[in-house]
Amino acid sequence: METGSSSGNFKLHDRLELLEYDDRLVVKSLESPEASSSGKPSKTSTIYGVAGTIRLLAGTYVLVITSRKEVGSFLGFPVFRVESMKFLACNEALKFSNSQEKRDEAYFMTLLKTVETTPGLYYSYETDITVNLQRRFKLMEGWMSKPFWQQVFN
Repeated sequence: METGSSSGNFKLHDRLELLEYDDRLVVKSLESPEASSSGKPSKTSTIYGVAGTIRLLAGTYVLVITSRKEVGSFLGFPVFRVESMKFLACNEALKFSNSQEKRDEAYFMTLLKTVETTPGLYYSYETDITVNLQRRFKLMEGWMSKPFWQQVFN
């Protein structure tokens, strides 16, 4: 059963489908109908969120959560530990790099591999676990009445 936090017209999905094409990455909700797209993806997988992006010498990479484990709750909301992540290239700039740039990029990617396998990243889809209870109560008026996504991005 897929769950997600919703407020108004906004829904935070906790399971997404990653479609990897030769020339692009597509992340969509599992609930979304298949969009008409040119070509068939080379790989399709389930992910549990996008942790961020990073720009290296030869382009931008997106970090996706590929495995998670529910480890507890905070204020009644599930808390997950990231079990594994994966960096995906967003462009083909590495193909056009010189040999030194390719070596440098490979070195940086080996450093990033430690991020993929390092345990200890926790998150919740429904509440901000970075705010302690004391601060939460101080901020409660106004801030807590906003949907979760607005609390995070404002």
